[in-house]
Amino acid sequence: MAVVVVVSGRPARFLADRLELTSYRSPLRAFGLHGLEECLPDGSVRLRTGVVAWRPVIATAGDQLRATLPAGILVEDKEYGVTAHWRSIGASGSDLEAIVARTKEVVLGVGAEHGLLPRPGKASVELVPPLGIDKGTVVTELCGDLERATYLGDDDGDLPAYQALDTLRASSGVQTVKIAVAGADAPRSLVDAADLVLDGPGAAVGFLIALAARLYKP
Repeated sequence: MAVVVVVSGRPARFLADRLELTSYRSPLRAFGLHGLEECLPDGSVRLRTGVVAWRPVIATAGDQLRATLPAGILVEDKEYGVTAHWRSIGASGSDLEAIVARTKEVVLGVGAEHGLLPRPGKASVELVPPLGIDKGTVVTELCGDLERATYLGDDDGDLPAYQALDTLRASSGVQTVKIAVAGADAPRSLVDAADLVLDGPGAAVGFLIALAARLYKP
């Protein structure tokens, strides 16, 4: 048995469009919002149990963030998660640090008020429902019966997937490889935890092409 999966913080419909899943009827599986939803082969989206009930809470939290965050902070509503981004802020040095500190303070406060959990990302922090679902639970679910598993990540949100691989290796003897896709924004914690570090997205694509060629036996 083999499985190839994309697990992303992006919504499942975004993944289906970018990966052209319905056009090619691809066996590739795609999970959005860190595992809260999965894009099915017919293009529909399946939500995990309990997710729908959090939609009004997410919407309210998003409204509060827009009303209270510093100017220039982008609030992205992902329907079942809401993210505050400071990637496009023009400030630097101590000014940027102050903006980031205030943004995190506001997001944490809003999250605590509504029972949402913070999830750090690249120049961002996201609020998500407290359902115990993340990239690590997806890895555990799909890779528990495999002999070998590898995971490529480039953000703090990928650390739970790394931890899941470590647990599978220790408990079930699964042979695992944790791969970090390095770049200017790649967190040090992710790079330090990796077994292999690739130099950016181009190297990651090259790695996947080489891996597919090696595994494919006509």
